[in-house]
Amino acid sequence: MKQTSILEQPAKPTFDELIRRLDSVNLDLRQETDDTEQLNPKQRLISIRNVWNTAKSKVGNPKTALDVGSGFAYGTVFLDLNGVKTIGIEKVGLKNTQAKDLFNKLGIGLNSTSEIDFDKSPAVLEADFIELQGQEVSDLITMFYLSGELVMNPTTFQICKKLLKKDGRVLLSTEADKETVEKL
Repeated sequence: MKQTSILEQPAKPTFDELIRRLDSVNLDLRQETDDTEQLNPKQRLISIRNVWNTAKSKVGNPKTALDVGSGFAYGTVFLDLNGVKTIGIEKVGLKNTQAKDLFNKLGIGLNSTSEIDFDKSPAVLEADFIELQGQEVSDLITMFYLSGELVMNPTTFQICKKLLKKDGRVLLSTEADKETVEKL
């Protein structure tokens, strides 16, 4: 009989299994937001998968990622399921709590961390991205559905440059209006 360690984690579900599990979970995501799609995990996860499938050939083969403005950690968990050790950065504590509750119901351990520690992936770090410290810590920085406010803050991309390893990449998708994006 095979002995198992207490530290062994159950196998991670596939993306399709995760989507199926969402149908059987009672969700109660309460958060003031203009982005109502954020409150629909299935829709948002499928959208993130579509963005990833479009962009993954351009981001190389990242081993680590910071998911900035991670919201309910959909991107954080998605990247982890795809073999990228990921830390979500979200400053709204309620979203982090609700994300951990949601993924626990789905059988996926989402950890909390007080620092960028990819060994805890998938994990959420409650922090303001603009105030993060560190040098060359990540292969990839994702910003799925980033707010126009953070997109327009010139400090955002300075922080990205500081946190990315040499040859690191940024994957940005935003719901900011076209005019705001063109100003970039």
